[in-house]
Amino acid sequence: MLALPLALMICLMVTSANALIPLKVKTVAVDTPLAAFEGIYQNKPNTFAYFKVTAENNTLVAKQMGGDRQIVLTRKSGLEFSMKDDDGDEDIPVIFSKNDAGEIAKITVGGRDEWLKVKEYIPVKPVKLDVAQLKALEGKYEFEQKQGVFLQITATADGLRLKQLWDNREIDFVALSDTDFANVQMLFPLQFTKGTDGKAIKMLAFNRDMWDKVKE
Repeated sequence: MLALPLALMICLMVTSANALIPLKVKTVAVDTPLAAFEGIYQNKPNTFAYFKVTAENNTLVAKQMGGDRQIVLTRKSGLEFSMKDDDGDEDIPVIFSKNDAGEIAKITVGGRDEWLKVKEYIPVKPVKLDVAQLKALEGKYEFEQKQGVFLQITATADGLRLKQLWDNREIDFVALSDTDFANVQMLFPLQFTKGTDGKAIKMLAFNRDMWDKVKE
């Protein structure tokens, strides 16, 4: 019987040893079935915004109600998912939370945007404002965080039109009250603050961006 070269014997020993080591396969915890996440979710600050979450092909799909946006939620762990940003190049964390009964009750997107699970979808019912109420909100507004950036607000037959003066883009809004407006498709809220004369002095966009009305 011929003796194997020492190098070949070592190689065979290492190969045999490695065959006995189990491979580590990355798995996702599935203690909560995807069906438990299904339901209708309403945005906490913007109550006109709803998404319906359904399980499809081992993922979750969030479809905008009253709009045409659709978002795929990819599971990372038991209650943690992620979604792509509008550019598709960054992941945004999407965390589900349970209530005391152990049922899925809330979604937190990006660490701050909260969506509460609700029983039904209530479509937006715009209110009809008269011309004087709409005219009181018209004017030019300057961004508080960056001077020299302006918006123009004008009244329309159905509500208000916002025009971005840096690119001339126009966005229409319907009235939810005499100071609250929304573009449901874009999930875009506007809220106006009035002065003692009943005319607007400030405008809040997306619940975070404050604009001051320019005195003319």
